[in-house]
Amino acid sequence: MEQLTIFDFEKLYGKEHVSIAKAFRLDEQPIKTPLSYKKMIEVLLYHHASRYGQNAYLEALRTYNQDVSERFKNTINVLNSIIMQTTGLFGAIANGRPIGFHGFFISDEYTKLFKDTDSGRSFKSEQYLEKVLFEAINDLAWSYSSEGQAFEAKRQSKLKNGEVDILFLNDRNAIVFELKKGTAKRRDLFQVVDYSNSPELSDKKVERVLVAKKFGDDVLSLAEELSVSCISYTIGYNHSDPYFLLLVSMENRIEDNEILNRYLDDRFKWSDVFEGYAVLYDFIHPNFDGSIKEFYLKKMDELKREVDLIEKLTQLYAEKYLLK
Repeated sequence: MEQLTIFDFEKLYGKEHVSIAKAFRLDEQPIKTPLSYKKMIEVLLYHHASRYGQNAYLEALRTYNQDVSERFKNTINVLNSIIMQTTGLFGAIANGRPIGFHGFFISDEYTKLFKDTDSGRSFKSEQYLEKVLFEAINDLAWSYSSEGQAFEAKRQSKLKNGEVDILFLNDRNAIVFELKKGTAKRRDLFQVVDYSNSPELSDKKVERVLVAKKFGDDVLSLAEELSVSCISYTIGYNHSDPYFLLLVSMENRIEDNEILNRYLDDRFKWSDVFEGYAVLYDFIHPNFDGSIKEFYLKKMDELKREVDLIEKLTQLYAEKYLLK
């Protein structure tokens, strides 16, 4: 009989993580379906990513992907047959149902955070950069407010001249942040200036900021003319640590951008500095920074829906092929 017991789990993933197996009642009865097995290990991986980092995550991921195809070989073949016979290939793809053995594998969501470049690690997605940077500089909203007026912090703020990645504003001041995960271009500077000239900001003193992985001399020269502060970033991490470091460097200094300069000066004064980069923020991987309890409940809901679907498809398959 194809199944996974609590003893199998301990041998594969370690006794210290058995509480996750118990949350799926593995101590009461074996798991007999790859659907349940997959959801349980997704929770385990979430736990590893948020507590132990890349090495533990990838080790458990490899263990699961190898084990599930061997342990539940026949069950997966039966489920695939039912899915293909009742919905067809295109129907299965359209509805996100598992197809073949790979449909029961778990993909690596951890190492998709960044990529290595000649100038260091950069985010693979500007959404990652935006989320992390927004959390990192949120204290600017209250620590550097002028005359007791707190800043309101916004992401993807829609103005007449375009959608600003990050915007801080109060009655008197505004700071416009444009973000680029890779090398900054001259046109990015004009984009920042265009946003800063939006009618909604016409009554405020606006500071302009471009954050990117790398800046060329031509971009920095134009930035001086356009009064745009240029901030480069890099990412630091240890494979056995769940925390990443967001580090920043001031590529130029625009004296008119008083609030930003004061904020970054404090970071360089009070934070650790490595080769010209100050630690701005330490963060958990954006894909794994929520509550593990909420993630567990989400996976349990997914499992219920998938089990219900398989039961319906099995009944349909029986009526169509077995009960004639």
